[in-house]
Amino acid sequence: MPTPSQSSQKQSPPMANSASIFKFDPSAANIMPTRYRQVAISTDVESLDTSWLEQHFAGREAYMRTRFIVARRGQDTALVEVARPDSSALFSDVERVRVLATPDMCRYVVAPEVDTAVPSQMALVAMEQPETPCTIVEGAYSHVSFLLNPQPLQLHVFDIVPPFPSKLLDQVQRVLAVAEDLPPIVPVPTFVDSRGELERACASLPSDVLVPCRGSGIEFADTKVSYLDERPPEADWILLGCERSQQIHRWFYGSRANVVDICPTNFLSTSRDGSQTITRCCLIQEGVETRPQGIYVPWGASLAEVRQGIERVVESVGVPWTRT
Repeated sequence: MPTPSQSSQKQSPPMANSASIFKFDPSAANIMPTRYRQVAISTDVESLDTSWLEQHFAGREAYMRTRFIVARRGQDTALVEVARPDSSALFSDVERVRVLATPDMCRYVVAPEVDTAVPSQMALVAMEQPETPCTIVEGAYSHVSFLLNPQPLQLHVFDIVPPFPSKLLDQVQRVLAVAEDLPPIVPVPTFVDSRGELERACASLPSDVLVPCRGSGIEFADTKVSYLDERPPEADWILLGCERSQQIHRWFYGSRANVVDICPTNFLSTSRDGSQTITRCCLIQEGVETRPQGIYVPWGASLAEVRQGIERVVESVGVPWTRT
């Protein structure tokens, strides 16, 4: 991205009433450019003092897409916003300048694995030092962008394990990794280990355990594990499953099994606010359900359904997000 011309030295225009032409409150939460092409770099500047930066960039030519300038002196960084006249010209003179973040507020991170166009990827970097008001990232393809005043949504992801990794957490992370149109979101996982629940429910591990399918990822050293979806010969087993598993068991064998119920709802209290929680349920065939405990997707949810669940959380909570 071209930086403001260093050869175009013009008399600085008056700075009075400069705030009136800028479009957002610099103290707002989650300020992030919609396109990294809005961000230019100016390295080895003489000073990062606020008054010097304002005078230095005012009156200079800037590229038609440039709205922000990352000014650097050594390892120190400041973030500057510039305003130009409405014009289709390739370059135009900067009319107003304001410093959005001084060096003590900024952290410059080189992270080649980060797509700087994706808010949730930027949020993960910002949360490594949450006390820093402005995180500027040089990411994939050397593109540079920033997240100012990060306040990402803490999305509680509740799942039963094994298998490992948690399928739901993996799907949430995969959705957020490419979601340019969702606000900054950071998954906060909580897992319940079904093997531990079985051990707590039984004085000693049973000789036979029935689980819904091989996808459960359950193994025990001295316990035989059978898989309900394979319709094994009935045995004196403990069912490690949920209501859907009981329904299938009754269909196959005409009776209910002794069960350790590991439905996520058993572990989510109705007394807490579930608006920021996403979890799974075997009784949901398709789509998304809102319950007091959280937003539920099918146990075998598609990525589209997981995204729909995340969108439901965002709509419910109302995440502040300033897209420039």
